[in-house]
Amino acid sequence: MTDRRKNSPDRFRPIHVASVLIPSLFLLGATAVPPALGAADRPAAMWGMNGHRIVAAIAERHLLPVTRHRIAELIGHYPLAYVANWADWYRGTPEGRHTSGWHYLNIPEGEEYVEPESDTPQDLIQAMRLQEHVLGDTTRSHEERATALKFLVHFIGDAHQPIHAGYGSDRGGNDIAVRWLGAPANLHGVWDYLLLEHQGLSYTEYVDFLDFASPEEIVAWTHSRDLDWIAESRALLDQVYAPVRSARADSIPELGWDYANTMTPVMEQRLLQGGIRLAGVLNRVLGGGTAGG
Repeated sequence: MTDRRKNSPDRFRPIHVASVLIPSLFLLGATAVPPALGAADRPAAMWGMNGHRIVAAIAERHLLPVTRHRIAELIGHYPLAYVANWADWYRGTPEGRHTSGWHYLNIPEGEEYVEPESDTPQDLIQAMRLQEHVLGDTTRSHEERATALKFLVHFIGDAHQPIHAGYGSDRGGNDIAVRWLGAPANLHGVWDYLLLEHQGLSYTEYVDFLDFASPEEIVAWTHSRDLDWIAESRALLDQVYAPVRSARADSIPELGWDYANTMTPVMEQRLLQGGIRLAGVLNRVLGGGTAGG
């Protein structure tokens, strides 16, 4: 994919958010889903709450000491996993509604990403670049930089969820009804939370199972860029959509154990890559280093 940026992140207007941290009631419950809701009715929560916590917790294991110190200066003693879902909560508020489009990209099939010409971020790529810029700008206020950190923790996770670099024609799979292990769902929901949650693991258990990237992988992953992450997500869409494209037009695609067993390792690699790359970005921006290990 070709980087077609024409302007610096400075062209984006900064946003101002009233609170640096939110009460745990809102952080832990704002995107929670009552048991009575069916899978197809659940609100979108990119990677689900645990997916974002996994990415953040993996990243925290790979931070430089100086990076840890500067993060603590911004958000206090809270671990990154605690703030990993803040951006989903914030976009549900009246003042944060304008950030909803920052969580994804819509690129027509067969086309490359072209950055929108706009004074404010319009998509996930622009949002990540703006938040990284603000986080690294020591002339910005403490509040602005803390907010940028919370956004960045979340958005780098979003960039590694394949269907968040999907197609606008089906709203990133939200309009594609499927049956997930026999239950009604949609393709977006499968990738946001069902594929992860069917393992029955806590996010800390998952982190312990996943955090075994090799030194070579860490170097390669942390030297990649945001457009590389999106290109990887796009390259996975053929696998993600395979059961949908092979199903009869008048039928609801069945995503059974074959799909779960095939795609779970793909999902796990994306979570691990997201965590390592988040650490790499934070180490570079706050710690003056590039290593994620």
